Amino acid sequence: MNLRRLALKKTMMIFLILCTGIGLCITSCMANDQYFSGGPDLAVSIDASNQLIPGTTMQLPLVLENRGKITMEFYNANSIPPQYIPTTALFSTVQLVSGDSPVNVRSNPQIIGDIPAGVVVPATFTVEIPQDAKAGSYAMQAIVTYQYVPTAGQAGTDNIEYVFKSAKKTIPVPVIVRKMLVLSVENTSSGNLAAGGDGYITFTIRNTGQDTGNHTSVYFSPDGASPVVPYDNGIYIGDLPPGGTAKARFKVAVSGNADHKQTYPVTLYAVYRDFEGNTITSPPVNTGVTFGEKVKFELTSTPSVIHPGKTGVVTATYKNTGNSTVYNTQARISVIDPFSSDDETAFLGNLKPGESAVALFSVQTNAGATIKAYSVDSEIAYTDSGNTAFTSDNIPVTIEVKPDSSTGLIVIVFLVIIIVAGAYLWHRNKKIPGRK
Repeated sequence: MNLRRLALKKTMMIFLILCTGIGLCITSCMANDQYFSGGPDLAVSIDASNQLIPGTTMQLPLVLENRGKITMEFYNANSIPPQYIPTTALFSTVQLVSGDSPVNVRSNPQIIGDIPAGVVVPATFTVEIPQDAKAGSYAMQAIVTYQYVPTAGQAGTDNIEYVFKSAKKTIPVPVIVRKMLVLSVENTSSGNLAAGGDGYITFTIRNTGQDTGNHTSVYFSPDGASPVVPYDNGIYIGDLPPGGTAKARFKVAVSGNADHKQTYPVTLYAVYRDFEGNTITSPPVNTGVTFGEKVKFELTSTPSVIHPGKTGVVTATYKNTGNSTVYNTQARISVIDPFSSDDETAFLGNLKPGESAVALFSVQTNAGATIKAYSVDSEIAYTDSGNTAFTSDNIPVTIEVKPDSSTGLIVIVFLVIIIVAGAYLWHRNKKIPGRK
């Protein structure tokens, strides 16, 4: 009986040893590296100041960080190392949305790719902060979608089966809309400013922001190759509280070839001290400026006639065909051979649009001057309402040199006298007796 029990125990021991060996062989062939973790742990932050300025469009640099950690790992020397581990965020994309903020996101979602644990990846988005955005703290949102492999099993000796799982995580991105002075242009006045002249442009501005501008200066800047150029681009206006208005007046020059029918863009911005005492530049604001047509003069008189070797008067009638009144007007004539003059300037006074004035110039002609029509240059010097001096474009004046008709008349009179005298002598001699 005891022998049977002993034989049975030996048989069972051998069976258990065989089973254990087989199990170990199967385990060594089927098992692979085993990881225990909670998967990817993604975080998003701004790689710069999170303060946003109303009225601007800016680049917002984000960084995505994978903070996932492997908490436990089992390694089998006979297994195949897996390609994916649970903490890697695979095929990642990130989208930035407004959240509860007034910020508009102008960029599409971005493909980031794989983010292993411990890796930081950048992603930059274009955002627009409206000019009327209220100051305060807000939370934008970064929506990250990805896949990861929570488990992987080795099938046979050379294959691993992966289980992919999709995930989506919404991460708050704190931002602050800064309290700023924000300019708004309510009115623009250019007065008598005209193309080719100088003058003043006055801007009525309002602070539509939420910060008081202490010691505020307003700056004027033309956009691009503008025909409007300021003499000085900075005007001090003092303190400008929220909702407050002020006038900024800039002296400018306008190119003579500028089109008065167009509106040209300019930019205004303010430099001030904010509520913290820092010197701040406000967001730029664009507006347009206009001006009148260039002051023009037209010669309405007929050509003057002068005789060779004589001094005559050249009469020139000038008409103001522009849209602005001109002041202290003087006409100047520039004569060349065969003319000369000691009196090349004539005072015309003030001329309103459509008014005319006559200029008289004393001009002497050389005796050998060719009989023909000549064109000489003239111009108008004047001032505008701001007492700025200008000179008009060239205005040609025609002078005709013609023969002196008085010479022919003298010859005719002389011949008539001779004829009359001869007739008289003939008639008298005929009446005397003895003369035939």
